[in-house]
Amino acid sequence: MNAGLVMLPAVVAVAVVSAATGCAAGSDIGATVRPADCAGTWYPGDAETLAKEVDELLAAAALPTLTGKPVAVIAPHAGYRWAAPVAAVGYGCLKGHSYKRVIALAFNHRLSGSYRGVDVPAELTAYQTPLGQVPVDRPVCDALAKDSLFASHPGVDRNEWSLELQLPFLQRMLGEFRLVPLLVGRMSDRDWVAAAEAILPWVDDETLLAVSSDFTHYGPNYRFVPFTDDIPDRLRELADAAAAPILKCDNDGFAEHLAKTQDTICGRGPIRLLLRVLSMQGGAQGVRAAFDTSGRMSGDFTNSVTYQSIVLTRPKGTLEGPQRESLLRLARETITAHLNGKGLPAVDAEKLPAALRAPGACFVTLTNRGELRGCIGNMAATGPLYGAVIDNAVSACRDRRFVRNPVTAKELDELHVEISYLTPMQRVSKPGEIIVGRHGLLIVSGGRRGVLLPQVAYSRGWSRDEFLAQTCRKAGLPLDAWSQPAAEIYSFTAEVFGEPE
Repeated sequence: MNAGLVMLPAVVAVAVVSAATGCAAGSDIGATVRPADCAGTWYPGDAETLAKEVDELLAAAALPTLTGKPVAVIAPHAGYRWAAPVAAVGYGCLKGHSYKRVIALAFNHRLSGSYRGVDVPAELTAYQTPLGQVPVDRPVCDALAKDSLFASHPGVDRNEWSLELQLPFLQRMLGEFRLVPLLVGRMSDRDWVAAAEAILPWVDDETLLAVSSDFTHYGPNYRFVPFTDDIPDRLRELADAAAAPILKCDNDGFAEHLAKTQDTICGRGPIRLLLRVLSMQGGAQGVRAAFDTSGRMSGDFTNSVTYQSIVLTRPKGTLEGPQRESLLRLARETITAHLNGKGLPAVDAEKLPAALRAPGACFVTLTNRGELRGCIGNMAATGPLYGAVIDNAVSACRDRRFVRNPVTAKELDELHVEISYLTPMQRVSKPGEIIVGRHGLLIVSGGRRGVLLPQVAYSRGWSRDEFLAQTCRKAGLPLDAWSQPAAEIYSFTAEVFGEPE
């Protein structure tokens, strides 16, 4: 159910409306082009009127300050009278940035529980809106369709508005781009991981993840009345609680919010898939761009829907690009010299940037065609960062786990070098503080200690509990040792960067 269904009589209808959905029946403009089913009801059906409305909303949007290029936008999808001002602020944050591809994560309000996995269109070549056609990225859709979790369910997007209402904003902000339209269905815990792994190869610097979701649907019309007093304030509190884990890209935290509150967030599936994708790329940081409720707009909170737009960017690191390149080059030169039996490279420390001469801790990881060949590091700074890179590069070549099959000079051309620059450790007081995708872990108990870097957890799609258990395993402890009073848990973050693949 959506606020647009309740409030639709206030919208001027200029097209035939389906009694079942509130969307226009649409015209058959070609078997491979998805028509603008909801144009003229949920948003203007005339191109000039639509462009003017969207442009005015974008121009009026008060934009938040971002720390980088947006990688994802979560925007509402109620009728434009209600949700468009909030959506405009989120999409306005794309100003000045370009994208060649948009992966849209949406859902079907009526049928999302009727199929497992993710719907990906089999034959569509474009989506139609009054502003023109948006071409479908067929190579990406065809590649995803080879995965068992992705399949075409003909008609699942018919008269569905969650994705369609996002497109005019994307068209006005981005101009030309190719669309990957995905409708999220029923998913298990492991399905989220598998679906994210399938999407990950297509998420690059020129790809935007656009997620469609309204937030709390409150009132008897939505069968959700957890409180009856101070409704505006309580709805704001519920919105804050839902947004908090999203802003930290905390997939486990968002799932816990849903389980604890039964919050009626209609796009919970697309949001969970987004958070899983981003957490498996090292996480993200978000800002809430806008917030409102239909209750405030109508003056009646008997039934109300919450609208939020959230923009996520990549975490900003401490080290600049040239500084990372210098450390990777130093690690490569060190490994080459060591494996060839030569002296370590001479370093003129005075010529290095201050950040590389400052105390620092790091891990150096070596892989060969994706297989681990060595990973050694120090948890706390004992000297300058550049010195830690040199020492750990040598030690990684001598990793005791590979004493029977040590790294050799013959592998130099196939070795991939990765550095994880660590922040100081922080004592964890409760497991909920741990965010997969951001934190690494150190667990100490009974004289044993185990360490796992952040990328170990997020590359495997682990949950928080799995991460804790596997860190215990690394320490040679029972898998549940982290939950015992004697266990000390520490977290740290890492700037992870490596040589080009």
